[in-house]
Amino acid sequence: MRSFRRATILALSIAGCLHASAQAANYKSWEEIEADLVEKKMLHREVPMRDGVKLDASIYLPRGKGPFPTVLWRSPYLPDMFFTPGVMPLNDLNVALLESGYAIVHSNERGRYWSGGEYEYLANAGDDGYDTIDWISKQSWSNGKVGTYGCSSTAENQLELSTAAHPAHAAAIALGPGAGIGKIGPYMEQGNTFRGGALQLLFASWYRGLIFHGKYGDPRPQYPEGLSAEDRERLGETFRLHPNRGDFGTSPGFDYEKYYRHLPVPDLNKAVNGPVTDWDRFSRRTPADPAWKDIALSNEGDKFGVPMLWGFSWYDVSVAPNVALYNYARDNTSTDRARNAQQMFIGPTSHCMMGGEKRHTMVGDRDLGDARYDYITRYMEWFDYWLKGVSNNALKRPKVDYYQMGANKWVSSDSFPMKGTKLVDLYLTSGGSANTLHGDGVLSFEQPKQSAADTFVYDPLRPVQTLGGGACCMGSIKATGAFDQSTLEMRNDILVYTTPELKEELTVAGFVEVEIYVSSDAKDTDFTLKLLDVNPEGVAYNLDDNIFRARYREGYDKQVFMKSGEVYKLTFAPMITANTFKKGHRVRLEVSSSNFPRYDRNLNTGGNNFDESKPVIARNSVHHSSKYRSRIRLPVTPAGTR
Repeated sequence: MRSFRRATILALSIAGCLHASAQAANYKSWEEIEADLVEKKMLHREVPMRDGVKLDASIYLPRGKGPFPTVLWRSPYLPDMFFTPGVMPLNDLNVALLESGYAIVHSNERGRYWSGGEYEYLANAGDDGYDTIDWISKQSWSNGKVGTYGCSSTAENQLELSTAAHPAHAAAIALGPGAGIGKIGPYMEQGNTFRGGALQLLFASWYRGLIFHGKYGDPRPQYPEGLSAEDRERLGETFRLHPNRGDFGTSPGFDYEKYYRHLPVPDLNKAVNGPVTDWDRFSRRTPADPAWKDIALSNEGDKFGVPMLWGFSWYDVSVAPNVALYNYARDNTSTDRARNAQQMFIGPTSHCMMGGEKRHTMVGDRDLGDARYDYITRYMEWFDYWLKGVSNNALKRPKVDYYQMGANKWVSSDSFPMKGTKLVDLYLTSGGSANTLHGDGVLSFEQPKQSAADTFVYDPLRPVQTLGGGACCMGSIKATGAFDQSTLEMRNDILVYTTPELKEELTVAGFVEVEIYVSSDAKDTDFTLKLLDVNPEGVAYNLDDNIFRARYREGYDKQVFMKSGEVYKLTFAPMITANTFKKGHRVRLEVSSSNFPRYDRNLNTGGNNFDESKPVIARNSVHHSSKYRSRIRLPVTPAGTR
């Protein structure tokens, strides 16, 4: 038995108890499920694409006589990770699917493992996904209805596929698909490569850890063409074609801090004898480079044709663009079945950890209470309705469920933000010394009456260290979750603006807008933000963060450099959160110029940055007055407006 078949059986054995919705398969024991997998699983079926390339597919059929509804995972990863306990909580869905009479298909993207062709990031997500669904729908064991499911890459594969709207593509569940988004509204991240024009370095280690050989990188080991199905099966027992690295960039003992500090940035992996991958060319582009159009990223102008359940997390990568895309998709459908069939939930966890909540859900160091949510029932309800025609509550629910941090409860609404939400302005003000936690920076509900500027020195060789946030795949770097920022706030290069203690609760849920007026003696520099909830003991938990590269203030399609002594307005793409600031708590905004290695460092030269190694020091200022109204705009819900 192959290793990942054993892993599958182990996953099923550990999951705990049979899912309550088990109907069609009527399994009585885990031994019966195991026997079914041994008997029924078909390995290495070749699925033909329209250009002649054949993709590998692993197929699991449930007990009973078909035809079966089918759930498809398309991914660049080994099947092991979707059928191995402890990797992701969402893997438990496989148990429920088999119990309920669904077939499961895992297909690797082209150029990955046993699939033919050359790998290129999401280049064929739409066409290859369409052809795979077409093939599945015509198999004798298929009932002609296919659902798609997955998180991260397996969700990003679904975005372009959903716009293709194959008639057999009955429903989709896309969880954490931020890296599949190009441009939506004010966000132009190009698959999580950028934020505010700065590079997100998580993809460097993601490529290193998974070694994505491809069309523009090093060659990969692969089987010769023309192998028989029997030979592919036999060789698959011995060779896994898996990189000798830790998954998602996590390699024990590897010095990640040293790794990220290397300059220039495109050579991060080359400097540690890593592979040449798409990172090497992606990191040399600008956000508006026309080459991004060659990737199947989801963009404004797309029309979504498949009923979709969208799932996000407050401490995931790019949750704000995710929610913006969901809101866009609701208003931009191409089929009757997709119209009014877009739903969303947002939990308090990190990347792809939906289902990992507990009675005391710890996200970083913050206890967010009992955030448990019956994800499996929600997923099965969705697929049962669309793939089996079961009459249930799938479309009777509110369109949106989200977790309100601070209040620590789930909230239902028909939109996000909910109707009646109002933007409440808090203005940055000080006496000119907002530096550090002990400075005189204030967030005020009143407009500033005096003119002042807070100045700090930004040295790219002494950046502010990343501590928490929404990231993944960064090894030993503490880049995910909520942590007390008060120690970092002792740095003189962090400006700290805080409200007085709140006399009443303030319930915030939605997009958080920030505009600040800045100056610098450098041609170009970055400005960073953090939004925080400060409790009465002074513990300051981060809610969201942001960055903006000043050269892009007039648009990502142009680069306009700064002049010393001039003041410029920076309007950040909105942050996002749902947090109740309790009575006695304070709202805080940090402003600095680095959050490293979450984002790459601006070397302040005004050059390309990506191909440079020698930085210059910048003196940066934030201005606030009746003329320069630097402010943060909080989305306060109806229940939180007083």
